[in-house]
Formats: sequence, C-alpha cells, structure tokens
Amino acid sequence: MASKETPPTSLFVELSRRETEVLTCISKGMRVSDTARHLGLAESTVASYIKNLYRKLHITSRAEAAVEAVRRGLV
Repeated sequence: MASKETPPTSLFVELSRRETEVLTCISKGMRVSDTARHLGLAESTVASYIKNLYRKLHITSRAEAAVEAVRRGLV
C-alpha cells in the first residue's frame, strides 16, 4: 500500500509579500472588492491570490484563512 504524504504544516509554507497582505485583509473580514481597493489591485487578481493561498495552505474557507493569519501573527 502506498503511503500518503502529509502536507507540510502551513507555518512552514512560505508566502509572498502580496499573499501575506491578502491573507491579512481576509483575516480582517475584508471582501475581495475591499481588498482590491485597499491594495490597488483588480478584483480578479485578489481572487487569484486567494485561490493560491487556499491551495498552498490546504484550507477551504475564509474562517480557516483567518485562523492561519492569527497563527502567523498577522492579526
């Protein structure tokens, strides 16, 4: 039987500066449109960052993203 690889702990996953900014905005309850305006980005760009964050951090919700931000000391 093949063993499953355990995904790395999210704290060890490195995020870009912009991904960190987006994660911080999510943790503050900002919507995609608010985050885009705050960071001077297109809404589609913010949505892409969020999608990448979810994939990288193995999360599936904004609540999990907020918890991750707290664990990283972003809030």
